[in-house]
Amino acid sequence: MEHDGHRERLRQRFRRAGMDAFAPHEILELLLTYAIPRRDVKPIAYALIDRFGSLHAVFQATAEELMQVNGIGESAAVLIAMMAPLFRAYRQSAAQDVPEIKNGYQAVTYCESLFEGERYEKFFVIALDARMRRINTILISTGDVTEVRVYARHVISALTQCSATGAVITHNHPSGTAQPSAEDIMLTNAIGHLLEGLGIRLYDHIIVSTEESFSFHRGGLIGAEDGRITQAAQQFEKVLPAVQQQIYQAGRMNRGECRQCGPMEEGEFF
Repeated sequence: MEHDGHRERLRQRFRRAGMDAFAPHEILELLLTYAIPRRDVKPIAYALIDRFGSLHAVFQATAEELMQVNGIGESAAVLIAMMAPLFRAYRQSAAQDVPEIKNGYQAVTYCESLFEGERYEKFFVIALDARMRRINTILISTGDVTEVRVYARHVISALTQCSATGAVITHNHPSGTAQPSAEDIMLTNAIGHLLEGLGIRLYDHIIVSTEESFSFHRGGLIGAEDGRITQAAQQFEKVLPAVQQQIYQAGRMNRGECRQCGPMEEGEFF
């Protein structure tokens, strides 16, 4: 059958040149050949893109949502829904190969790996020892698509239980930009001051969205000397919108790209 030949051509094309030259619907076509036998899957691939709007959105959909598309059964839906969690597991495994977090690139890359394909807000704390080695990464809270509730005492408890001397906190904005809210800044301020009293340094708070990440440290919202939240953070809501935007631009980075995060100099974190 003609679509059998098309399937084989897709597979051979991938083996020869990889997936860089594949259109979004062709990526889905290739994937669907392993879940839907003896059927032309091109119309189904197009229907998925039309239904969800992009390849990224298709991979973020739940199996139940995917099965609403004509031609997608349980096997195909589960296969597609597995892609984002599989990639997240891959990135987390790759990040584990770097045992230390000593500069902005390592911190942001690791935090991004925690949220790959996540549909809901989550809040993690990364516990560090005196040599900047990761002791543990603890999920503190899970919310909905727009909000996650976090209590400073839960962060402190997680860090003291593993005898951490340093920390990076991170959460995601799956449905918006990585720009910090007033609540994000107030929470960071509270956590920073409480940890300082316990001899634990808060190095950064990193917010991750689908397109970009924001570092409180790079945005000037955490003091480089002692880990405390600076005056800029405390007065963030009082400054002009243009100044807020300057702070945001200073701390933002495109996902997977950290052009200005160079190697660590002796005695400093970023």
